[in-house]
Amino acid sequence: MLERIEEIQGIGLLHAANGKPHKYLRTTLIYADNGRGKSTLATVLRSLSTGDASLILNRKTVDGTLPPQAVLQFANGHKVTFSRNVWSELRPELLVFDSAFIERNVHSGSVINTGHRKNLLEFALGEPAVAARGAVDQATATAKAATDKVQEIIGQLSGHHPGLSLVEFEKLPSAPDADGQIAALQKRLIDAGNVAAIIAKPMPKQVPEPTFDLARLFEGLRSSLKDVHADAEQVVKQHGRKIGGNGAEAWLSQGQQYEGDNTCPYCGQGTKDNDLIRAYQTHFNAAYAALKKEVVDLHATVVAGTDAAIIDAFSQGIFTAKAQAAAWSELVQTKPIEFVDAPARSALAELQELVLDLARRKQASPAEPIGTASDLEKARSLWQQMLAPMQSANEIVKDASALITAYQGQLATDSAQQLQEQIERLQACKRRHDSVVVGLFDQLVTLRADAASAEITKTTERDKLDALMATTLQQYETTINALLKNFGASFSIKGMTANFRGAGPRTEYGLVLRGKDVALEGAPPSFATTLSEGDKRTLAFAFFIASTLADTTLANRIVVVDDPMCSLDLNRKHHTKSVLKNLRSKAEQLIVLAHDPYFIRDLRDAMCKDDPATPIAIFQLALAANNYTDFSSFDVDKECESAYFQHHRLLNEFTEGSAADSRMVAKTIRPMLEGYLHRRFPGLIPKSLMFGQVVALIRDAPPSSPLTYAQNLVVALNEINEYAGQFHHDDPSTAQIAIVSNELKTIVDRSLGLVHRGTP
Repeated sequence: MLERIEEIQGIGLLHAANGKPHKYLRTTLIYADNGRGKSTLATVLRSLSTGDASLILNRKTVDGTLPPQAVLQFANGHKVTFSRNVWSELRPELLVFDSAFIERNVHSGSVINTGHRKNLLEFALGEPAVAARGAVDQATATAKAATDKVQEIIGQLSGHHPGLSLVEFEKLPSAPDADGQIAALQKRLIDAGNVAAIIAKPMPKQVPEPTFDLARLFEGLRSSLKDVHADAEQVVKQHGRKIGGNGAEAWLSQGQQYEGDNTCPYCGQGTKDNDLIRAYQTHFNAAYAALKKEVVDLHATVVAGTDAAIIDAFSQGIFTAKAQAAAWSELVQTKPIEFVDAPARSALAELQELVLDLARRKQASPAEPIGTASDLEKARSLWQQMLAPMQSANEIVKDASALITAYQGQLATDSAQQLQEQIERLQACKRRHDSVVVGLFDQLVTLRADAASAEITKTTERDKLDALMATTLQQYETTINALLKNFGASFSIKGMTANFRGAGPRTEYGLVLRGKDVALEGAPPSFATTLSEGDKRTLAFAFFIASTLADTTLANRIVVVDDPMCSLDLNRKHHTKSVLKNLRSKAEQLIVLAHDPYFIRDLRDAMCKDDPATPIAIFQLALAANNYTDFSSFDVDKECESAYFQHHRLLNEFTEGSAADSRMVAKTIRPMLEGYLHRRFPGLIPKSLMFGQVVALIRDAPPSSPLTYAQNLVVALNEINEYAGQFHHDDPSTAQIAIVSNELKTIVDRSLGLVHRGTP
């Protein structure tokens, strides 16, 4: 516990401050006007807790002649000093809430940046996280050292695997006959220069597949003549059979061509109106002759299109392609080219039989359509069965040709390169299995295992820290929001977490105001534009209190709070007192600095109400010579008295014989009585009236006015005013009036008696 600040010199307004007479107790309340040195004193204590001498050096007295120095006394008379820009020791048990805490951990003005959130995380986690952070740092350092050793071996290996990654080099197999293989590849590399002769080799080509227009064939089979009468055809056929023998119809057709002038070319008789001749003319007209010729041609077409020679020709073409592919076999591995002709010949023979039969039927009856849709479908199926083995063989030829073409395309540019790459790979295999390299890889395996183990440890410790941070920050958020609610704040925080993006871990949290999310940074609405100064300080104070209350070592802490109610309204000041009482009950010592004497008085009274025996020290930072500051006693009750109570106390002290300025006592009589009357009749006496006017107002009060109850005092009030009025104004003429002590005492006694009794 801090017992005394014996002296501070050369720091801000505390140029030669002597604090030896003032002992610090478990609760110590320090009053100071604004600008009188509270922040400087808080900074000295903060510097003592952190060892940061710059905090003090930056506040060196501007016009001072003394070097910065401080002497503080802790329990059992233990002295801690700041001299020659360094502390004799640190006192980390000090926790300080001041403007520096706010600017470091929460916000600077209206800005919350990454640095604030980083510092807040360190503060919020407190000592329980120190060990966890230490374990993470140690594991990280160990992992880095292991990784550095791995990199050192990798560096030594780098010269052994040019052109290959370390992973590729490590996986290379041993090559027992590497030198022999390299020699053979080098010979092949020389041969690879003879590209022109290889490219000149003939390429296997697909054999043209036969075609047969079955659709056109069946179109011809189905053709007929509408103007060829069936009865005429029947007459001619019967007459042909009568003549007898095959070819009778052809003989009749030829004879019909020589008929002229309706005269028979054989007997010379007339043929006009002869029914048989008319049948000849109908049956052997030009269209019918053309149809019959087409039918004759159909037979030739069928014979040519279904001849087995087409399969022989295709087979010969495949044989040639097979021989051409074989010439590339040493260079390109292709699928064997085969043509199985038996299924093709069988299908072709069946097709030939089918369509020849149809052709013969057509020849027998040229004018009749021959062949059904089913016949056409069967013909097409047989033709496709004949083509299928040919198409399969051509596919193999096509694939072989593609492989050879690809090989040709790569031969001029890639083959030599590939051979060279194979040579280089064999050379790399030799280096990989050299004894020196094998030894380095053995070391690398061991070091990699060490690095992996260290990384696992690092991850484990990091996970522990993450879990601790998540739990701590969740509790922290809950406590903060409870504090904000009790402070009557209209906002809360949400989603408090930690992240490790950027240079270091930091807090992340959001603000919620009236049910809406508010950004910490960026365009409005944001922290800068939606929170008042009181809100911002309340948020910072809630951060500090939440972490402090969660501190497991709070019983050994000295908590210093500088101006906790700055910018706060009455409700927040009231809850601040409750929070400080809670801190006082749990911490080893509580030191509060404030510029509001009423707050100090009320805080003292609240603490005494809870525990009348609680030890509380109260003093102040007061104005000293040359506008510096010194430690001084402080009567908070006197400081908080109203003017009426001050006047009343001064008159009482005078009647009790305390030394006092008689003229000041005389001047105090009238304002004391005015205060009494204003309090006795609130709202009935205008504040603007002089004392004499007040007495006149009472004297002339109507019967209905409460002022009539004081009309019995009018005579006494006038008599007292007649005496006291001589000294009320700073008039040079009244300064010559002598004050007789007995007379003054009589007037003072009458005045106090009037107030106490309410009668003259």
